[in-house]
Amino acid sequence: MIIYGYRSSHLLTESVAGECLACSAPSGMRMSVFGRYVHVYWIPLFSIGKVGASECGHCRQVLKPKEMDTGLRQTFQELKQRAKTPLWHFVGLLLVVALILWGLVASSNNRRANQTFITTPHKGDLYHVRTDNGHYSLWKVQDVAGNAVKLLANNYEIDNETKVQDLNKPENYAADPLELTRYDLKIMLDKQEIVDVERPETTVVKR
Repeated sequence: MIIYGYRSSHLLTESVAGECLACSAPSGMRMSVFGRYVHVYWIPLFSIGKVGASECGHCRQVLKPKEMDTGLRQTFQELKQRAKTPLWHFVGLLLVVALILWGLVASSNNRRANQTFITTPHKGDLYHVRTDNGHYSLWKVQDVAGNAVKLLANNYEIDNETKVQDLNKPENYAADPLELTRYDLKIMLDKQEIVDVERPETTVVKR
């Protein structure tokens, strides 16, 4: 269940001149402005404007802007303009933008890494391959000799690219390799027939 809605936070309160319409007290009128914001799981997403009211310090009558006379309403509008919306009202939106930017940077870095891995293949590299029926499988680099790359094709496929790593078991690969050139692999990457390349980290043994 998604919990969402809107809330308000206090921005500004000031004493204002004017006579109370209810008790005719010549002073003691105060006016407050509140900022409203949309929230998701109580995280402020973005501001949706300002609201407020006046209150008499003597009879405690509260007036919304539509209930104020012309002079008091004008004072409220001036006070509302001076009340600044805090940045934290937009923290959710800023987080969304940051996540989008992070995703774009990560995607760009991944594309560059894939281009590098394809042009300089290493033994053990894993290629996430899109099959003809739209599913996904794996190819594992068995050997590299000059421009030729020997690959072991996985005998299985899966319909979810994020779970294709589950197929990476030694017994799942064909015994006989297929052979392609680096140029062939580059074309497959450009055509998104190879959707990702994994390069296992090399462990350095200290002596």
